[in-house]
Amino acid sequence: MIVVSVLLQLEMITMLYYVMFIPILSASLLFVFLYIYPIQRTNAIRSAIEGDLPFALAHMNAIASSGVPPEYLFSLLTDFKEYKQVAKSAEIVVRNISTFGMSSTVAIKNVADRTPSAMFKQVLDGIVSTIEAGGNLVLYLKEMSEKALFDYRIKRENYLKMLSTYADIYTALLVAAPLMMMAVLGIMNLIGGQILGLSSPELIWLITWVALPIMNSVFILFIHVTYPGA
Repeated sequence: MIVVSVLLQLEMITMLYYVMFIPILSASLLFVFLYIYPIQRTNAIRSAIEGDLPFALAHMNAIASSGVPPEYLFSLLTDFKEYKQVAKSAEIVVRNISTFGMSSTVAIKNVADRTPSAMFKQVLDGIVSTIEAGGNLVLYLKEMSEKALFDYRIKRENYLKMLSTYADIYTALLVAAPLMMMAVLGIMNLIGGQILGLSSPELIWLITWVALPIMNSVFILFIHVTYPGA
């Protein structure tokens, strides 16, 4: 009878666990996903725009120099899918003009207000101001293109310098240190002894098949995250 009573209590605890804990955990994970995903998506769009913008501006400058109106400038830009999010923004400008009947300045301003990239917003607002003031759009796009390309080169140069530092850290932590640790553990294996209750062969296996793969994966992820335009 005592055994049956204990089993019933365990079953009740298990049932309460499934009834209470799992729904709470599922709701928490769903909340985190719904909160983080829009932020991650916005950051990805912003990075894609700012990565392609210097080259898109150079292309826009070349198109504008032929004397086409602004609406045709954005219409031609939509044909270049390699610009990804910039081309999608151009498609929205064209849609605003052709479908919703907006003027070119209102259509461009609408996209400028919605873009997650402050750099792209500045460019679009500048295009609107230049058109409304009757300024030289070709000259404006040329200046912005040169500025964007200069900033792009500076970012890449700074990133290359950072990569040099990362390479030194990688060599020290993930190449030299494990080799030294293996040598020490090899000597300890001959002498005998344990570290944290683990023998030398067990520690070598743990470092080789667990610690190093995890650390390398984290390092690769870190490089990807810090890459400009990632």
